[in-house]
Formats: sequence, C-alpha cells, structure tokens
Amino acid sequence: MTLWTWGDETAQKMRADGQTVLADALVRMPALAAEGDLDRIVAELPDALIGAEREGAPSWASHYLHYWAVAVRVGDRAEGAVALADAERLAHTVHAQGAGHCPPGACPTIAVLACHANADGPGHIAARAMLLAESLPHTQPGTPAFEALTLAFADMLIDDDRADEAIGYLDAQAEVVRATGVDVGLYYGFGYVRALRHLDRYDQALAVLDHLEGNGVLTWPAGPARSDAQRRVSFERARLLAWLARAGKRPVADALAALPPVEEAQAHPYLRTAWADAVEHLVALDALRNDWQLGHTLTVWACYQEEVGAHRRCLELSTAAARLAVRRGARWAAEGALHRAQRALFRVRRDDDLIGDLAEARTDTEELPAAASAVPADRLAAWLREEGAETDPETRADLLVAALAERPADTDLLNALGTTGRVLGLAEAAAQPQWSSVRADPGNTVAALGLLESLLHDDDTDGVRDLVRTLAEAAAHRMAGRVATV
Repeated sequence: MTLWTWGDETAQKMRADGQTVLADALVRMPALAAEGDLDRIVAELPDALIGAEREGAPSWASHYLHYWAVAVRVGDRAEGAVALADAERLAHTVHAQGAGHCPPGACPTIAVLACHANADGPGHIAARAMLLAESLPHTQPGTPAFEALTLAFADMLIDDDRADEAIGYLDAQAEVVRATGVDVGLYYGFGYVRALRHLDRYDQALAVLDHLEGNGVLTWPAGPARSDAQRRVSFERARLLAWLARAGKRPVADALAALPPVEEAQAHPYLRTAWADAVEHLVALDALRNDWQLGHTLTVWACYQEEVGAHRRCLELSTAAARLAVRRGARWAAEGALHRAQRALFRVRRDDDLIGDLAEARTDTEELPAAASAVPADRLAAWLREEGAETDPETRADLLVAALAERPADTDLLNALGTTGRVLGLAEAAAQPQWSSVRADPGNTVAALGLLESLLHDDDTDGVRDLVRTLAEAAAHRMAGRVATV
C-alpha cells in the first residue's frame, strides 16, 4: 500500500456505505497527483469537499483531499520555499484538531518535510529532524504515512552524509512493518537506491531498481501509480548507467538507450536533476550532443528552481549548465549560469563541496577566450542579420558581448543581445547592459523598448516599474529644463 493506492482501498469501504462521491474523490485526487496535474486537482477540489462535509464522512476526509494540492506542488512540481507556508498551514490545521484528524494515508508533515528537502536538504537537517521526531511516533506501522515518514528520515540521514545509517534504518523499520503482517511498499526501495548511490554502490543500486521493476512496477495494473513508479525507475536507471559508463564499467550504448526523453523531464520537474546528471556524464563521453538547445533547457529548469525556492537544485543545475557551456566554448551563457548559481549559493545553508564546484566552473569560464568577430564592431549587428544569420545563438551572444565592449552604447548591438538573450533564456543577463544604456540616455526610446522586451520576457514586474519610473523622472527633468529656459 502506498500514498497513491491507499485511497483505492479505503474508497471500496465507503462505496459499500453509500458514500460514492467521496469515495470517487479519494481515488481521483492521488491519481491526479501522481500525474502532476495540479490544475485539475484545484478545479475538482470544491466538489470533492462537498462529499467530505456530508454526514458520516470520516473526520480526516477534508484534510486528506486538501493534502493533494500541496503534495503535487512539493512532489511532482519540486517546489521548495514558496510552498512552505501552505504546507505548514495545512499541518497546523490538521494537528491542531487533535488525534484522529490526521489522515492515516497522508500526514501533512510529509509535505512540510518535502519543502525543506527541496529548498536545501542538507541545510535544513535540524528542522527535518525535529518534525520527524514529533510525527513518527504518532503513525502506525503498515500505513502509508509511516512508510513516507520513514523514507523522509532516511533521506535526512543521506543529506547529512550518513547514507550507511540510512540503510540500517530502512532495514530496521521494514522489520517493524513486517511484524504487523504486511510488507513495505514499492516506494520503500527508492530509499535504498538513493542511499546506495550516495555510497557509490551503483551496481547494487541498479540491482534494486531491477528488482523493483520486475517484482513491483510491472505487476501493478496500468494507471497513474504505475506510470509514476516506472518514471522514477527509468530516470534513476539512466543516471546510474550514465555514471557507470563514464567510469568504464558499463557500455555507453546502454546508458544512452536508457536516457528518457527530455519532454518527460520537462513535464515532471522532480525528475530533472536525474536527467541532467545523466546527460552531463553522456556529454563527457561524447555520446550526446552538447548544443545550445541543451543549454537553454538547463537554463529554463534552473530558473524554475529559483522561482519555486529550490535553492540547492538551482545551484546544482546552474553549475552543471555552466560546465556544459564551458565545454561548448559559450562564455556568455556560462557567465549567466554562474551568476544564477551564485545567487542560489547565498541561500544555501550548507554548501559543502558546492563552493568548490562553483569556483572551478568560474575559473574555467574565465579562461575561455573572447569571441573574435569577422567584421568590425560597428558592422556586427548588420552582419548578423545578413551573412551571419545562421550563427548559433550562443556564438552570436559572445560576438555581441565582445562588440559591446568597444561600443557599449550601441543600440543595435544592445537590442540584438536582448533578442539573443531571450532565445537562450538569458533575458536577465541581456538586461544588465541594456539598463546601463537606458540610465545613461533615458531619451533613447529604441533602447528603452529593447529593455522593456527583455523585462517582459522574464515577467520582471519590478523591473518594468523601475523602467517606467526612470523614464518618467527623465521626462520630468527634461520638461523642467525646458521651462527654466523659457
């Protein structure tokens, strides 16, 4: 029994009692969460709650239904700090009502723990340990909540560099569950996989995945729960095989064949780190093309992690994006990734080896030579529109940056960099020299419009307000000057 399937079993009993609407909702919500479909959960929640409020409904039903909107945000959507207040509010509401109200299938503390882990797992060890100490004693072995909290405890140990203890803990908790007459669920195995990976026991982790797939996932009926478990197996296998191929222990072809399509990682953000890890290993083996489209993908993903407050993942993805950009010789793209990584580093409480990784990527970036243009700086923008129109965006950006070093106020160059930045997902980086130009000459409407496009592309409402204020103040100053001369 898992968080996804617990509602199915409970719903059967409710249908027998005539609570059909609520029974359907108990099955529907976790299924939508397994698919990562937050929009449909939000849309269907009001009607589902009607059944939970009817006479005879369990006291925990309403909280169980509310849980899934938060669960998909911190699970499939991989949100961190931005979801913490909502997760804590739900946990407080449920627990404040006393014993018997916490849904046995989904303790809301699980969502709070996931927020902390997503934001900065190693940096939030103390908060996670306190929550687990408070919650685990109040759950019953054999329930999904007990298993989920057990896995959260093992994850905490792994993030605290105690992966060997995590394995021992999982073994001990499994015996507690089996003593009740049931076995642990399939998702329990993913705890072992993560611990083994952190201990560099990749072959053993692969063996666990094979066991999970052959003896668990493939025996489940088709549906959201099976699809979710299969995705987890596939992405973990791809990451493990790619590392083993890079170490010369597995065929590169096997690792390449195991890599899931990028569209699947795009649809489910919690899988993106595993995909990026696998891809970086495959690129190092020259088994996968390292092009600007890959850079754009990682940039977009890192920006998303920054937006949702998943600071460590943002730092890891941004640093990986910088390393890959260096490998391509794309200096401006690497610098943009490093700038974002540095911002994330300030929000990470335990940086460990992340500082070293970032410093190494910065050194490698600084050693890249400046782009050499075939035409003078004052003719570059026109050349790119004509003869150089097929130049890839990263090369185009490096050429424009080199030209702007000579002609920092050239509006054509600035606007061309803005356009290129938007293609690469680096509109924020392009906006910096655009801002300098606008502040130096607020009356240049072409430069101001170019900056506005960059700000709007990034949904930078604060930047748009600053631009409007800058232009308004400059206009007022010019008007005052005209009046004074009359």
